[in-house]
Amino acid sequence: MAASSPPTLVHTSETTVDFAPRDAVRPEFVRSFAVRQHRAFDLYSHLDFSPDNRRAARLKSCRKVAWFSRHRETGEVRLCFDCCRLRWCAYCGSARIRWITRAASEWLNTRDRPKFVTLTLRHSNAELSWQVSCLYRFFRCLRINKNFRRYVEGGIWFFQLKKSDNDSQWHNHLHCLLDSRYYPQGELSKNWADVTGGSYVVDIRIIRDPGKAANDAARYAACPADFSKTALDDNVAVYHALHGRRLCGTFGSAKHVPLKPPKDEHPELWENIGGRGTVLALRNSDSAARAIFSAYQNGVPLAAGVTVSFVDHEIDYLQSFNRVLKGFGNATMSLADPLR
Repeated sequence: MAASSPPTLVHTSETTVDFAPRDAVRPEFVRSFAVRQHRAFDLYSHLDFSPDNRRAARLKSCRKVAWFSRHRETGEVRLCFDCCRLRWCAYCGSARIRWITRAASEWLNTRDRPKFVTLTLRHSNAELSWQVSCLYRFFRCLRINKNFRRYVEGGIWFFQLKKSDNDSQWHNHLHCLLDSRYYPQGELSKNWADVTGGSYVVDIRIIRDPGKAANDAARYAACPADFSKTALDDNVAVYHALHGRRLCGTFGSAKHVPLKPPKDEHPELWENIGGRGTVLALRNSDSAARAIFSAYQNGVPLAAGVTVSFVDHEIDYLQSFNRVLKGFGNATMSLADPLR
């Protein structure tokens, strides 16, 4: 794994395995995203016109399946989830935040006195999609401005959108992590007003805590608009205005910073070694489950052949068999039954 990759404890991509055991993720994790996820479900339910509501169904099942996987060659252990990968999913967004925070903070730590910059547009009643297009175009113009380039070597930008409480108009702005020398705020304000035609409100400050600054900015890549504070009609408008648009990007000296994890070129090398719930339930009583959890928690290789996936198969078999028995009005079978 490359040096710029996130810790092995953070994995949210699907892994190709023969069997994905049923397993719910942590209840506290679910509760913390309940409101955002509920609003996203309302959005996709409204937008999906197919009978099965494809995206709403994918969102609802996101991370309901979790399992440990082992790399057949290196022995590395990952916790994998079945992900929906939808833009407005709170769970997938949380994974993007962790990845971008790690990558951005590593880059910031290599810069000398980096800056956190916010660029805003004046409020207007124009169509939201047009406002967003203008903001992106103005920012491109600023980046090629001679005065801007004199101070700034590169950076990472993030889009954010709010609805103003005062005038109910959209507030479009960009947050930027910049590799910059001292840039007087008055001069930056003038440069921004020149390219926007009068929007002069900007903010620039030194980044003293790269990790915090990276995390604060990365949140906008995962949640550019807070659906929990706006009505469904507004959320639909935001969806259409941002559909197909990038919500973050890099330029100049930050061009190489990866804002999303690379695809696994060899998913067939990862083998399922047990459902998350099974491993956690057995880790105090079963040596294999204990070894799996220890390898994952400590980031050490796991020996070949260590698995509890057979328990998941037995549970699946019993659940299917019990459904059949219930159809005939018989008692259900458990793992403790001597005849199983």
